Amino acid sequence: MKKVLLIALALVTFQGFAQKETGIGIKAGVNYSQNGDLKTAVSSAANDLISGSDQKMGYHLGLYAKMKLPIFYLRPELIFTHTKSAYDFSGSSGVYSQSKIDLPILLGYEILGPLYVFAGPSIQFVLGNDFDIKQVALTDLEKNTTIGFQFGAGLNLGRLGLDVRFERGLSPNQISLINNNITSVSESFIDTRPTQVVFALSYAL
Repeated sequence: MKKVLLIALALVTFQGFAQKETGIGIKAGVNYSQNGDLKTAVSSAANDLISGSDQKMGYHLGLYAKMKLPIFYLRPELIFTHTKSAYDFSGSSGVYSQSKIDLPILLGYEILGPLYVFAGPSIQFVLGNDFDIKQVALTDLEKNTTIGFQFGAGLNLGRLGLDVRFERGLSPNQISLINNNITSVSESFIDTRPTQVVFALSYAL
């Protein structure tokens, strides 16, 4: 319910920006994401690391709004994001994927001409998780709502915009993996908070 209310509030905010002619637009792009390492839950084990994560390409699409302030500008976004990371687990290579709604609230500054920089927090609402090795089941996440931080730079080319940003999840958020082919096994887990580089193309409506 909390998730629905926050998303509804974001949509109302976008509508308000559109009515005040401060500017709204659409955006889409790709992201190269890397979640935390895959580890055993045995903290005393010297070799508790099972596998580091490898970046995989995901995607995102959504809306943004832009409101001019005296020196800076405010840019909230409402984004659907799909991320992927690859791991080696139980002798197989698998991909952990996550779908979520991101609500970045960015403060930007136009440096010179079309060049701008921005930074700000991002609220993340996790919609679903998957690990594509059939015998591996996932438990529920610790939290379905987390906080991250983004910063980046971009160019405005008329109605078109290009930007690149770095995002890091701030809230630890573990998910456990269970191998259904093994009757007794130490629990394994991934810290799912993302570290990702995001490339986006936007269009002002």
